Amino acid sequence: MIRYEVLVVKGSHRQQREEEILRDWGPWGTSARAFHFGTRSLRETEFTTSETTAKTLLEKAKVSPPPSPVRHTGEHHTIALPEPSPEPLNTIGLGEALSRRRSVREFGEEPLRLRDLSALLTAARPTRPETHPDIPATGNVFKTSPSGGARHPTEVYVYARNVEGLAEGVYHYDGFRHGLTPLDGKIDDDQLIALAGDQQWTGNAGALLIYTSVIERNQWKYPASRTYRVLLMDVGHLSQTVYLLATALGLNVTFTAALRDELVEDLLGCDPANELVLGMSVVGNRL
Repeated sequence: MIRYEVLVVKGSHRQQREEEILRDWGPWGTSARAFHFGTRSLRETEFTTSETTAKTLLEKAKVSPPPSPVRHTGEHHTIALPEPSPEPLNTIGLGEALSRRRSVREFGEEPLRLRDLSALLTAARPTRPETHPDIPATGNVFKTSPSGGARHPTEVYVYARNVEGLAEGVYHYDGFRHGLTPLDGKIDDDQLIALAGDQQWTGNAGALLIYTSVIERNQWKYPASRTYRVLLMDVGHLSQTVYLLATALGLNVTFTAALRDELVEDLLGCDPANELVLGMSVVGNRL
């Protein structure tokens, strides 16, 4: 039992180390500690080369095709979004957009322009879906934000609260068609605020971009539990791109992960067993 560290010898280095970990991680509880140390790589952890991985995946795809890189929303009609004009996004440079980027939780009453929403959603739009030779086999996708293994597990939904030309309600964003698919979901401002952890300012937004993660996309390529970390990074990369786009467009934007997951799942119709609610960007016009 001691050999396999089921039991720890009193006064040993192992006991001292465990007490240090409990001191540092105690406030976050057992689950956070188990997640971090359970997905931590060790000295002897083996990694394969990218060439070997690519060859293995191409063989795997012959017997087990990769999951779709976009969620299918049945027979619902998709509303085409206007093609965003590059001019508004090029009015300031990248350096200026980075320095101006701020989280702002106040929004004007004017409706969010549909063309601005369209520009924000290009962050989740594939940039070259047909040019990579392995895409049909492996399901790799390329977008403006990086994603571990080109898996892009993040799905984007839009709750249109005050958007010109869109009925209030929830939509799924289809990046391949650059369109919005209406879903069966509409809530009032009080329900919206409750969904967002009682944050009152969310009830004044023009639109909310809600991010979920489809775990099978990454599991197909990376079966190790450490890959869960990559899902969280993916949302961070994407939401920062939305921040920069919103800044260039002169919009107010912030990100929040303080959500009541169960209420979001009910609104979107997603199953937490395979599609995880991770956060949302809240966007609107300036005051």
